[in-house]
Amino acid sequence: MKTVSDRSVTELAAEAGELNHQLIHALEQAGRITTPEIAAAFRATPRHLFVPDVELSEAYKDDYQPTDRDGDGRLLSSVSAPWLVAQMLEYLRPQPGNSVLEIGSGGYNAALLHQLVGDAGAVTSIDIDPAVTSRARRCLRAAGLEDAVRIVTGDGAHGVPDAAPYDRIEVTVQAAAIEQAWLDQLDPKGVLVVPLRVRGLGRLVALTPNGEGHYSGGGWLPCGFVAMRGEAASSTRMHALTPGARVRVDGTQPLDPEALAKALDTTGTPRWSGVEVGSSEGTRPVIDLWFATVLDTYGTLLTDPKESALRALPGGTPLTWTTDSTAAAYVTMRPVEEKSDRYEYGVILHGDDQALAETLVESLREWDRDHRGRPGPVLHVYDEGTDPATMALGRSLERPGAPMVLTWPKS
Repeated sequence: MKTVSDRSVTELAAEAGELNHQLIHALEQAGRITTPEIAAAFRATPRHLFVPDVELSEAYKDDYQPTDRDGDGRLLSSVSAPWLVAQMLEYLRPQPGNSVLEIGSGGYNAALLHQLVGDAGAVTSIDIDPAVTSRARRCLRAAGLEDAVRIVTGDGAHGVPDAAPYDRIEVTVQAAAIEQAWLDQLDPKGVLVVPLRVRGLGRLVALTPNGEGHYSGGGWLPCGFVAMRGEAASSTRMHALTPGARVRVDGTQPLDPEALAKALDTTGTPRWSGVEVGSSEGTRPVIDLWFATVLDTYGTLLTDPKESALRALPGGTPLTWTTDSTAAAYVTMRPVEEKSDRYEYGVILHGDDQALAETLVESLREWDRDHRGRPGPVLHVYDEGTDPATMALGRSLERPGAPMVLTWPKS
């Protein structure tokens, strides 16, 4: 098998150009690239130079490429999938002449940012791992962009204050919080794009200043990134329960894994809501966010259907439990009879707390009545020290750093 480094310059130029063209066309067809300037940046940036150790066709696949793992095989760094890189740039919309801070250095995205802001702009990229920044420099040098991007080794939670303010800040690692340093370093007319952990859910959000000390926005594209390290490391925990079942919990919610496992080992009782959805509506990510907002006790139940009889939804489903963890309820779905493309949301209760199941069923109906088909939630972020009485009414997210509130407007 020939890797990128095995091929001649002429071979690479011709084949890489065609592969890149096919990739960009696919991203445009899928609606991931909608801006001509972003398409042009992709055309001007040979992706294979940033993943030189894989086969050329792999370099242009619409998938992430791992670049480093720890001794246990856990991913430490990667070059993100092109669809996600493109989507983040669409959220960010950098303009010629902008000053941009990238938190998390892979090299490829920084090169795209340089193409978008031009020589009149400035791109600064920071990463906590010296191996990552060293690799980014090598790849940028191979692309002839060594002097076009400033690479800094340090904890991205602090930003890079000496080049602030930034017109755009793009975080390319999974963040557990919005850091006050990012807000302090963002221009009053700027944009901050962050793949954020919201009660354990990975979602891409775009924030803009909305008055002094207040930032708001949304987006909510489901996404997965390598987690931040250092001071801003995630507080998400994973607990094994019954065979083939785990629960992912964020923050310091009360949870007794042993008692919860015993509860889930009992026979579950279904309760159906009457809320029907189409298979192509894409309601699952919205429902997850809805329950992450309305439930005081919230986690994501993940199961392996080969090992577990629990009727959790693929990819994880909202789960809640009593204070003592002796009863639990989770969201599920069933096909609607005689309607091949329709499904009904419901709840499975384990234990004797009927009110627990009723709360979830009524919440499903409330979402259906008041929020279905509407824009979705808004994330409000405030400077540290803001009086809570002046904040929006909604779910206050348990986080260090800048206070965050999640709301669901009805119109």
